[in-house]
Amino acid sequence: MDATAFKLLERKRRFKPQTLEIAKRRILGREPATALAAAYGVNLQRIYIIETQVTAAWQELHLPAGWSEITLVAPKPLIAEFKRRSRAARKQLLRKTERRIQSVTRPKAR
Repeated sequence: MDATAFKLLERKRRFKPQTLEIAKRRILGREPATALAAAYGVNLQRIYIIETQVTAAWQELHLPAGWSEITLVAPKPLIAEFKRRSRAARKQLLRKTERRIQSVTRPKAR
């Protein structure tokens, strides 16, 4: 993750300014979590939670083309079915992408 990634996160996600500041110092600046906890008056666990949340948010922004993110509130069986179908669709997308990469990287026969 770089400075550009943080700018995108600032636009796309609702993080408090202090949360993003801590995340930048921890992720970009590689500052020790103990020093950040002391500097911001929060416990060490909070620093690690911020790091995890911001990293997860960044990864979620990298969805495949044509995909979107939702929050689903539904009966557990419906959610389980949605997860199953979503995993299958991701696997299919991955296989398709791998085939494209292989077709580009294979030497052409003469």
